[in-house]
Amino acid sequence: MSELQQKAVQLISGLSDDNISFLIEVIQRLMPQEADTAALYSEQESTAIQAFQRLDAARPEVKRYLPDDFDPEKELEEARAERYGSFD
Repeated sequence: MSELQQKAVQLISGLSDDNISFLIEVIQRLMPQEADTAALYSEQESTAIQAFQRLDAARPEVKRYLPDDFDPEKELEEARAERYGSFD
């Protein structure tokens, strides 16, 4: 057992049962099971994909509110110049 592990055991042995229960709960929350972690990442990925699909579906409607001559690159460049100034 390493020195760090021995120190942890010493600290834990000095705790009350209530505090040990709390410590176990904290450790379990910090170290979720791999299956739980995989499910969480899968759920987050699914949510992100759904959000992207909603955003992509909204593009035609958003374009209706933009002028016909709208140039996003030009707008971006102007916004950058306004915020950061010119580097020339």
